[in-house]
Amino acid sequence: MVSSQILVGGDGTEATLEDGGLRLVDRSARTEIPLAVVQEARTAGGQHVEIVLTDSAVHRVDGGNPTAATAFVTALTAALPARRDPAGSARVTVTPLAPPEEAEEVKYHPKYRRRQVVALGLFLAYVGYTVWVGVARGGEEVVRPVAAAIPLAIGGALLFFAVHVTLVHFALKRRGITVPASFDFKTKDGAAWYKFTDADGVERSGRGKNRGPVARVSYDPEDPRDYSFDLSGGSTLRRALPFALGALPLLAGGAFLALLPFLPV
Repeated sequence: MVSSQILVGGDGTEATLEDGGLRLVDRSARTEIPLAVVQEARTAGGQHVEIVLTDSAVHRVDGGNPTAATAFVTALTAALPARRDPAGSARVTVTPLAPPEEAEEVKYHPKYRRRQVVALGLFLAYVGYTVWVGVARGGEEVVRPVAAAIPLAIGGALLFFAVHVTLVHFALKRRGITVPASFDFKTKDGAAWYKFTDADGVERSGRGKNRGPVARVSYDPEDPRDYSFDLSGGSTLRRALPFALGALPLLAGGAFLALLPFLPV
């Protein structure tokens, strides 16, 4: 019987020892290692744990703390079978959590291009306004729009997120596809990751609350990175409203400060 253990590293990585083998999870990938291809496990002062495979490949994970790292190495060593498989890395399965092709798709998706153009246009317009203030009111007045840029930028980011959440909600209501999602793993911050397969047969990962072993997820077929486990209006409102309310005073204060050079004192 394998003594199940989870080693949580200070960098957010997780190493889980179970009957089925060893699972390593970080922000970019999930690595499944059968115990039969593990040659040995070792730790140096508890700073990290090194898992050496039968083909001499080494997987290193953060140790968290010396006590936990030592206990994990002890449990893993005790769980190793007497007969090892020399195949080593050939039997290791690595599943990207953010596939490179998705990152490329984000870069060139028309929606993201439009957002980049709008953001650049707003930035250039504000720079032009700042220069105009300096020309029309004197160099000393430039300080006001420069200082106003900070609350305007923060408020704009908060408002953008609120609008994004709302637009995704309506897009999913209009054309979303709902599929079953199976629980995959849980991260250090308590979030649950689920796996689901889209209509093109591509396996994707989604992050949300723990909803049990099986959940329902709705995704946008035009942009599968947009998904939701709860399409209720209340859920969307609870997510978007705090960002909108936080954005309004920042935008109002920033706008007042930026226009102050032209307001009657």
